[in-house]
Amino acid sequence: MSFEYYYITVVGLAIFVVALLIGIIMNTRYYRVIKEMLSQTKEEAELKGSPMSTASELEVLMCPRCGYSKVIPFRVGDYIGKVVEDTCPKDGEKLVVHAIYSSRSAEQQS
Repeated sequence: MSFEYYYITVVGLAIFVVALLIGIIMNTRYYRVIKEMLSQTKEEAELKGSPMSTASELEVLMCPRCGYSKVIPFRVGDYIGKVVEDTCPKDGEKLVVHAIYSSRSAEQQS
């Protein structure tokens, strides 16, 4: 084996280790920041009479087969495209989350 092969291997390994360390450091830092932001939002919602509550957030469930749809309150963990346990009353097909939106007006959001 030549010197160049060992050199490329060592440099590549060093770059990988540095990238891995940066990823670990940034992950824990961002995790803390996101956790603080979410906890502040909950505390602010409780103090202000719950304007940030999820009661005004809705989701639209739609049947992929027949197009039946219904609107329900947002459930934490749901995302667009998720197949939920609710079934269509027309054909029994499982419903899919089609949209998630907030029903608050622009003045309430400010």
